[in-house]
Amino acid sequence: EDIRRMVDEFSSFARMPKPSLARDDIAETVRQIVFLMRVGNPELTITENLPEGPATARFDRRLLSQALTNVIKNATEAIEAVPMDERGPGRIDVVFERREDGRIVIDVIDNGKGLPADQRQKLLEPYMTTREGGTGLGLAIVGKILEDHGGGIDLLDRPDAGEGGRGARVRLWFPETGPAEENPEGGRGDQARDAAAARQQHDGARV
Repeated sequence: EDIRRMVDEFSSFARMPKPSLARDDIAETVRQIVFLMRVGNPELTITENLPEGPATARFDRRLLSQALTNVIKNATEAIEAVPMDERGPGRIDVVFERREDGRIVIDVIDNGKGLPADQRQKLLEPYMTTREGGTGLGLAIVGKILEDHGGGIDLLDRPDAGEGGRGARVRLWFPETGPAEENPEGGRGDQARDAAAARQQHDGARV
C-alpha cells in the first residue's frame, strides 16, 4: 500500500498537466472539498468561512480541488501527530477571502504540530518531508498547481501560535483572472497585467 501510494504520487508529479482554465465558482469548489474532508474525518472539526453567494474566478476546478485536498490532508496528519491531551480537539478552519487587489486567498488553519521554523520554504521542494513515510511531493504538487494559476503558496504559523498555541496556516492564492498570458499581438493584455500586479503586491506585502 505504501509503495503503491508513493508510485502514484511520483507519477502525478511527473505528469502534472497544464491547467484547463474556465470561469467557475471557486467558493462552491472549496465548499465541496471541505464537505468531503469532513465526511472522511468525522473525529475532527472542519469549518468553512465562505461567501453566501457564488464567487467566480478563472481556474482549473480539478487541479485546485487536488491542491486544497492535499493541504487539508496534510493538516489532518499534523493534528494526528500531536497527542490529544496536548492539543485538545482537532480543528481545521478553511477561510476564503477575495481581496481588493484581485487575488483569491484560501487559508487552511490547523492546531496540529505546526511547521518547522527553519528552512520552511524547502518543504515546497520535491522530496522534502518532515513526516515518516512521506514522499515530500504533496506540497510540491500544490505549489506547482498554484504557480500554473499565476499564484503561490505561503507556509505560515497559526495566527495565535505565538500566544501559547500551536499549528499552521497554509495560504493558497491566485489572481481571479488567471495566470498572466502573452497577448497574441505582443506584450501583455489586461488579464496579464492584473495577474502580474497581484503577484507584485503580494510579494511586497506578505501578511
